[in-house]
Amino acid sequence: MQLTEEHEEFRRSVRGVLSREIEPFVDEWEEAGAFPGHQVWKALGASGLLGLEYDPAYGGQGAEHSYTVIFGEELGRIGCGGVPMAITAHTDMATPSLHRFGTHELKERYLAPALAGEMMAAIGVTEPDAGSDMAAIRTRVPIANTPSARSVRASASRCASSKTSG
Repeated sequence: MQLTEEHEEFRRSVRGVLSREIEPFVDEWEEAGAFPGHQVWKALGASGLLGLEYDPAYGGQGAEHSYTVIFGEELGRIGCGGVPMAITAHTDMATPSLHRFGTHELKERYLAPALAGEMMAAIGVTEPDAGSDMAAIRTRVPIANTPSARSVRASASRCASSKTSG
């Protein structure tokens, strides 16, 4: 990846936001076992950092992936793991499928506020005896020859083929 002066300017900007909004408070938040997520999200959203690669129609930046990589590198410089993980759960786990597969109405209702920092997106994965340990989950979708099972397989097939052909 060839970085340009624009990339370096972006890095300096990200580093500035993180050094103002997160780094001075890390020890305090670690001690408390919590952080003011809504406050942090508003600052990140105002800086355009919550939707770097997303459609500008919903508040994203429409940037190429290299900017997300730089953002991740700068998050890695923060002196804790929980806050950067919460941020990347929002940006890289909870909002991508809404951006890719959501209807216009869903994107307006949920994605735009998530990118603006007005709403926090999250994922939830749990079952008895597994908690949030995704490797311990035993639930499986039974393969059946029912209309709903055929629909799920057809949707999965379309998603897989669009990834490999595009």
